[in-house]
Amino acid sequence: MPVRREVEIEASPEEVWEALVTEQGRERWLDEPDRDVHIEVLDAPHRLVWWWAGEDEPATRVEFLVVAAPAGTRVVVTESEPAFPLATLAASFALVAA
Repeated sequence: MPVRREVEIEASPEEVWEALVTEQGRERWLDEPDRDVHIEVLDAPHRLVWWWAGEDEPATRVEFLVVAAPAGTRVVVTESEPAFPLATLAASFALVAA
């Protein structure tokens, strides 16, 4: 059953998009170094869908919607299993901005 979560990030949609689509950006917040990411849909700068899997884990589908919000960016994530570290994404921007 899909799980949907949302977070508001104090960063521009462009900054959030870069953190999602680049390997360097993902390394800043994604604490899953052993997972392979395979892009399914890349509709810059608003929608990204990827499949990811760990060595001994089944692949899950993750969809990101990046939406401008008054305080920065709203990110909506829908995943086939609840394993996505969305809070870590938001926290990484706080660390970078400090």
